[in-house]
Amino acid sequence: MPRIRTLPDDTVLERAIGVFWQNGYAGTSLRDLTQATGLSSSALYHRFTDKDGLFVEALRRYADEGLVERLARLSAASDPLRAISAFLDELIALSLADPHHRGCLLVNTALDGAAMSDEARALVRTRLGEVEQFLAGRLKQAVADGALDPETDIAATATALLGTVFAIRVMARLDPNPTRLRALADHAIAGLPRPPKTTSKGFRR
Repeated sequence: MPRIRTLPDDTVLERAIGVFWQNGYAGTSLRDLTQATGLSSSALYHRFTDKDGLFVEALRRYADEGLVERLARLSAASDPLRAISAFLDELIALSLADPHHRGCLLVNTALDGAAMSDEARALVRTRLGEVEQFLAGRLKQAVADGALDPETDIAATATALLGTVFAIRVMARLDPNPTRLRALADHAIAGLPRPPKTTSKGFRR
């Protein structure tokens, strides 16, 4: 008879996330994973095929928990520029609330030079791409609302804002100084291209 699983996959993934998040992909050994999850190596491999398979599922769960609700909620906000600012505010708050200064598992993985599967890399690109799409969508709405210059390069500006997301997360790992993190976010928002002013004669300047 097959053995009854006594530990749900959700629990296994939560424990694996903690290990990968703390040690990185390359720095995590099979022994680390078995100790954290309480499962044998054969049990882990039976469920997730190998270390990389477990890593992919842990990344997916991490992204689902950390991004889905936030992006949906902020995408529905009435003020698109405030939604972008709130997204950065929440990243800063999350970064400062982590006593271990682990940063973001997705960003950490994007910067990790360790060899991993194409599936893991593709998953990171896709989920970070969702952040960029959220930013682009809010920028497009801000242009439509007249809050940004109609000549705004939406794609380039969204990419620059994604760079700010990376900067906040990486800086928070190295130096979790709230003043410096706040300055990064404020500078990014202040640098967004506002609508050109017009003179009393109707000329743009």
